[in-house]
Amino acid sequence: MQISPPRSLLHSLLPLACATTALAACQTDAPPAEDSSCASSELDCATSDSSSGAESAGSESTGTDTGTDTDTGTDTDEATDTDEATDTGPSGDDARIWGRFESGGPVNACGQVNDNWNAADGSLLRMALDVCGDDMDALAQTIVANLDAIAERDGRALLVLYQGINLPASWLAQCETFALDSGNFQGDLCLPWDANYQQLLSQALSDHLGPALADHPALAGVYFTITTMTNGAEMHFRVTRDNFPPEPEDGALTASYLAVMDMYQDAFDAPILFEAGHCIFDLPGADAADVDCETPLTLYRHARDSYGPASVGVALWNCAERFWHGPTATEDHVRPLLEEATADGVSMGCQTVGNFTNQACRFSDPAVGDYGTLIGVGSDATCMPTGANDAEAACVDTLGWFAGESSQSATSVVLKGTWVESWSADTKPDTGINVTSAACEAALNHFEAP
Repeated sequence: MQISPPRSLLHSLLPLACATTALAACQTDAPPAEDSSCASSELDCATSDSSSGAESAGSESTGTDTGTDTDTGTDTDEATDTDEATDTGPSGDDARIWGRFESGGPVNACGQVNDNWNAADGSLLRMALDVCGDDMDALAQTIVANLDAIAERDGRALLVLYQGINLPASWLAQCETFALDSGNFQGDLCLPWDANYQQLLSQALSDHLGPALADHPALAGVYFTITTMTNGAEMHFRVTRDNFPPEPEDGALTASYLAVMDMYQDAFDAPILFEAGHCIFDLPGADAADVDCETPLTLYRHARDSYGPASVGVALWNCAERFWHGPTATEDHVRPLLEEATADGVSMGCQTVGNFTNQACRFSDPAVGDYGTLIGVGSDATCMPTGANDAEAACVDTLGWFAGESSQSATSVVLKGTWVESWSADTKPDTGINVTSAACEAALNHFEAP
């Protein structure tokens, strides 16, 4: 693997920009990821006021981490080449999920078909679990209609059904609830260990959704989701542990995650994936003892050991090397799970923390590289370019790192990714960096299915 040094101006430009703008803007107010909630910049998938929440750029309540690590991290200016780069792409008999998918707008209405993706291999098909209210058969029909449309274009899809505050009203009426209040994510959710919640979810998956989707040629994988996810899809749950109801018995939270994983595995004949770029109860400034990274790791091991490596996959919806450049990086506490999954050779996905085309600065970090600097806060946040082709550099460096072919920091976690979920801004004809840059396109094509 080749270790590439950060760009020479990084250590001077980034701290200077942070000193001349609000420090918080450089740390936490980057434009939100397109899939940071059931909302996107153009469409939201809310079916009620409680599950809405389209976010403005730079919102602190985004579903993915937006904070740039302020530590300088490990100095990689003197990094040297290690082993020569090797081809980590797919072979003809590789059963893992490979592909170049698009994470575009969600399905916002029951029966709606979204067929406006431009990625080479298909799309991230996403919708709220309550998009059809309490009617699980109508939900199944909506999913099948979308899969049929994707199949007609010879594409494949990864399916995610947002939970969190997106549960059917009748479920909430039958379970013990918790009122989530986390930025744009405000509403009631069922406690994950509630017996009625688990029974209702199991019935929806096994009696309605699983049978309807069985053997569908366009279904490449299904995301595991559970009620205790801030935005309904990612592993983080941004509440303090002390403010969440106590477990009825020790280990009840973890046991709930394992039980829900079993439901997904039993219901679907496709690999079950989960977002693994975060830990639970991981709020800024949280006591390290309260942050739960053990449950996601236990969840991964349970799925792998019970169903086999081919039946499980993990994804980073905050995919950027800066989060895992070394011990001081923001999400480095997730490293053990990522290293274990990489060693096991399971399917691994990357949904980048921002789009490369317009938000290259979201990938900047002193330990990794300078792709521009964030200026301003909230909806006024914008990237100040370096003067180089920041979008292309961020794309090539990030995807090279995710593929396991190169790194900008000698201490970054080493991954062997297999699929990418690109933002619509990057796949857009004529303007998206995936289309306009031959170097970015080549980096993306590493993930082409065999």
